[in-house]
Amino acid sequence: MSFFSLESFLAMMLGALYGALFGSLPGLTATLAISLFIPIAIFLDPTVAFSAIIGITATAIFAGDIGATAMRIPGTPASAAYTEEIHQIGKERSPAFALGISALSSALGSLVGVVILIGGSLGLAQVAKQFSSFEYFWLVLLGIVSGVFASPSMAKGLIAFGVGMLIATIGYDPALGTPRFNFGNPNLLGGISFIVALIAFFGVAEVINNIYSYKKGHQPPASPNQNRSVAQEFFGAGGRLVWKERRLLLRSSLLGTFIGFLPGAGSDLAAWISSNFTRLRRGSKEQVTLSGASSNNAAVAGTWIPALSLGIPGDTLTAIVLGMFLTMGITPGPDLFAKNLGFVVQLYMAFILASLLMMPLVGYLGAALISTLLRIPMRLLLGAVMGLCLVGTYAINRNPFDLYLLVVLGLLGLLMQRGGFPVGQLILGMVLGPLLEQYLMMSLIKTQWDLTAFFSRPVAVVLAVCNLLLIVGMLWLRGQRARPNNP
Repeated sequence: MSFFSLESFLAMMLGALYGALFGSLPGLTATLAISLFIPIAIFLDPTVAFSAIIGITATAIFAGDIGATAMRIPGTPASAAYTEEIHQIGKERSPAFALGISALSSALGSLVGVVILIGGSLGLAQVAKQFSSFEYFWLVLLGIVSGVFASPSMAKGLIAFGVGMLIATIGYDPALGTPRFNFGNPNLLGGISFIVALIAFFGVAEVINNIYSYKKGHQPPASPNQNRSVAQEFFGAGGRLVWKERRLLLRSSLLGTFIGFLPGAGSDLAAWISSNFTRLRRGSKEQVTLSGASSNNAAVAGTWIPALSLGIPGDTLTAIVLGMFLTMGITPGPDLFAKNLGFVVQLYMAFILASLLMMPLVGYLGAALISTLLRIPMRLLLGAVMGLCLVGTYAINRNPFDLYLLVVLGLLGLLMQRGGFPVGQLILGMVLGPLLEQYLMMSLIKTQWDLTAFFSRPVAVVLAVCNLLLIVGMLWLRGQRARPNNP
């Protein structure tokens, strides 16, 4: 059966809607969506099964932006990289415009990643094999440095990042296997769930803040584009902005694909690094959203490069998909292109179709849904959002203790908002802090604590120099801006 058959197209369509549902709701993830689908997929024709899987992966990651736009609750860790910006665009302009930027840049970013997947899989996979824990350490550190300097106040950004890293250290030590900072509470042995933290810091804090504002009688300003149709805002205004920023989109997509094909890096790191680089250049909210979304989805395509070429999963999603390949008698690796070339070509075409059709379609439906929901009275909407936060939190581990954490972390997020501390940098600490510790400890243990080993490999030295240049350059730039004769 062909990927272009009616059955395959319907499977992709249903998979896209299914993935969008999981990606947009707090507590449900793309990995969970794929995992639940696998028992069904093994009974389907391979082309139908992989059409559905491609549809799921194409929309589940992007759909995290729907919750971020509507409720300030990112559905995925990657969406958290630009949640503040996309939510503000939705409030100040319109949700359709915000999701238009996100969906169209995601589609084009994914397309760039797929083109690179088609043209350079084998070569790029060999490059990825050259990365060890030393290179990953410097790459993660580059993301951290760019994130801290991207904050308007470097001191507050550094403090927020430190708080995030501190929260991430709760649980078992990854190197020694001993519990730390759990205060004798067995519920904290597994650490604080990242999804719970996302819902608390973004969702609960925003609901409490809105309740306080409405009790004070503050009403949100009417959107100047409220009389324009969803299609005009989504495809018209959103499309024009994406075309205007096409160079930024291409740069971000290339960066995302590069990070994506490094095993273990994934779309989260790509979205944070790309959006932070745009913030460093004092980019607008629209530019930050575009760079984060395009890099995020380009990285998703990039994770398939080592998976198809070497049989090495780029992230948890492709790890599950590789198991699916083997179950159906298809062995990923260099021989895949010789023995199953027709299947691979059709797989690539399915990727292109999912990028160009499914993402804009799901984005448009999401924008139309949000525009309808915003007509609901605010008191009812806030109650519904808080209900989703509670249900999503409990659904993760089915542990009532997570609900207490949700309230505590939500209040912490509100206090940070009121104090001018960037919540995004706190989330950055939770995302990249554990990765930095992991690669640092791996490197130190295998070299018996020899620090010179971090500078013993050419790529590691290049990344270390990039970190140094970024730190020196940003300190100099901030010093120039602080002078009285410089605005």
